[in-house]
Amino acid sequence: MRRPGRRALLAGLTGAGAAAGSLALGGHSAAAAPAAVAAGAGGYVVDVVAKGADPTGVTPSDDAFRDAVAEVLGGAPETGVTPKKVLLIPPGTYLLTQPDSLLPATQNTDRATQSVIDGISITGFGKRLSRIVYAPTVRDTVLWRNMDRYRNIRISGLTFESRDATATFNYSFSSKTFGVQDTWYTDVDWRGTWKAGIVLDGPGSESNLNSEMGWDHCQISGSYADAFLVMGGIPTEQQQDQFLNFSFRDCKVEFQSGTFVRNERGGSMNFIGGSYILVDAKSTGTFFKLGANSPRADSVMRLYAQGIRFEIRGVGHKVIDSAWYKGTITFVSCDDTARAFEPWALTDKAVPHVYRFDAVNPSRGPVIRYQDCALLGSHQVTSGTATTAGKLLYDGSRFATKEAGTGSTGFLRWTGPAPWYEFRDCLVKAERLPDAKVP
Repeated sequence: MRRPGRRALLAGLTGAGAAAGSLALGGHSAAAAPAAVAAGAGGYVVDVVAKGADPTGVTPSDDAFRDAVAEVLGGAPETGVTPKKVLLIPPGTYLLTQPDSLLPATQNTDRATQSVIDGISITGFGKRLSRIVYAPTVRDTVLWRNMDRYRNIRISGLTFESRDATATFNYSFSSKTFGVQDTWYTDVDWRGTWKAGIVLDGPGSESNLNSEMGWDHCQISGSYADAFLVMGGIPTEQQQDQFLNFSFRDCKVEFQSGTFVRNERGGSMNFIGGSYILVDAKSTGTFFKLGANSPRADSVMRLYAQGIRFEIRGVGHKVIDSAWYKGTITFVSCDDTARAFEPWALTDKAVPHVYRFDAVNPSRGPVIRYQDCALLGSHQVTSGTATTAGKLLYDGSRFATKEAGTGSTGFLRWTGPAPWYEFRDCLVKAERLPDAKVP
């Protein structure tokens, strides 16, 4: 069968979807609309407004969203049909009051390959143009769940706002056989008060939980009682040893309070570019909180951050609080000195980077590297015994601190035996810090 040409696709753009495109683009041609809309002629798009959704946000649109999703899935997930339509959310505000209105939360229990839904696209016209407000009538619910069912998901051009502090945006249950891998968010915005953003779990009998996810040009705002991303929602489960391949690219992480990423197991995570701000100076908050709960299977532990401007605004704010006992933690060309001029930044209470080498194995820690970074306050290491593995390396970095060097009043401080550390080609304000390597 021949695929429709571009002219035919654009000519077929009619109805509510076309009206939405005209509204969003201010009268420009439909060619500038989201790609899903431009490809939507011939029944490739399901418009939630055409299904009865209220774009004013006055009345709930749960039924309309469920009807639209049912058509997108084409009978899946019960039959395992691969979707061939895109869910389109035109400009407006849509009120959802019931959990699982975005996608049905059926559990993949038959272990049959054909029961996995491979390829789902949900698109709006841009964050703050297409807005979904979640105001559930029952507390402690989840807007949408992926129970080892959906893979290759694309969600783009949307704002999600919670009006319930006990609500969770997504719960994903992932196994090594099927998993929830390749879920990608592009130009998505989270706002309001949440219990958690995305929570990852897996079955008790498996490791390697196939949970690759990405965030591209997204914004994480609001507040989180737990964290925006929770890796290991049940941290006592030994099998949850690794969550692999997570990437945040050029995102704005500007939330009121709580934790950005809480990783209770292992994992491989990349954070590239963007602006990360803890907005409320009086709150407590942490960007990266890395646990190492026991019992656990051994796994990769890797965090890489590059080109990020961190802004911490109070003594209760931290860039990282790590209990990892191995692996690598790397910061390249990152800067957390935006508030270095504040009086609190020069006090002993300003400790934005914390490493607990004694949390699991009293003599082990990760290899921690700061390359070409600008850093305020002091860094704290806690060790139980002499460190036989793990190191802190500061290379070509600049310190905006009250006192240089190490020890009880210096930039690098520790409780217990001295860790293995090195300073190389670093500056303290405008003066060179003597190189040092211990032991």
